[in-house]
Parts: sequence; structure tokens; C-alpha cells
Amino acid sequence: MRGFLILLLLYPFFEIYSLFWLADHIGGGWTLAWVIVSFFAGSLLMRGSKLGGLLTIAGTMRAGNVSLFTLLWPLRIMLAGLLLMIPGLLSDLFALLLLLPWPGPKLADLNIPQAPFSQPGQQGDNGSADIIEGEYERVEPRTPQDRHLR
Repeated sequence: MRGFLILLLLYPFFEIYSLFWLADHIGGGWTLAWVIVSFFAGSLLMRGSKLGGLLTIAGTMRAGNVSLFTLLWPLRIMLAGLLLMIPGLLSDLFALLLLLPWPGPKLADLNIPQAPFSQPGQQGDNGSADIIEGEYERVEPRTPQDRHLR
């Protein structure tokens, strides 16, 4: 745990050192262009993936069998976009690793229970129509007479 905290504190220095190393090898202008292009690429990735990732997570949670892998899988593109927006070569390298086409979870492996899809009024599996019977009564809220507005 202590080693992880030390690496977390040293991470910004590694990022700055990687930018200086890149500027030394390809030039300051090209390094600045790299940082600007990676920032805009990251913002485009985050903008395009936020709704799709959230809908996939909601569908996975609604299915009932939630594992950490299935929850974090759709967020990899959003995390890659965030890492691309951070200036530095290490964060860009981690973002590119996240963007590689790793095989995700297959839908057959998720064991999602299949609900029978029937139109209203059709016979279900148990032979009865999909109608819920019940009674209701509308109740008006009662307020004291002195509390009415005039």
C-alpha cells in the first residue's frame, strides 16, 4: 500500500519528465502539438461515450448479475478519454492500452434471464392474459377550514 502511495505521488513528476524527454527528442512545437491533439481527442472520446456507457451500465445492473468487470467494461473508453486529456506520455500510453480491442464479456456469458415478450391481451405462459385486476379509490387530502386560501 505504501508503494502505491509513493507511485501516486511520483506520477506527476514522471509525466513532466516524459514531456521534457519528448520535447528533447522531437522538439517543443511538436510536443505542444501532441498535447493539444491528445486533449481534443480525449474530449471527443468522453463526449461520444458518456451516454452509451451509462446506458450499458444501467442495463447490466437491471439484469441482476453484476460483476466488477461488467460494470467497468463500458467505462474504459471514458477513462481513456480522461487519460488522453491529461498532458504527458504515460497517461497517453495507458489510454491507448485501454482503447485496444480487448475481448469484452460475451452476452452468452452474462446469463441474462430472458423474459417472455408478449403483446397486451395475448396469452402468456400460464394461459391467462396479461391483465392485472384491482380496485382503487381516489382520496382527496383533507385540510382544516381555517387553512384554506381566500
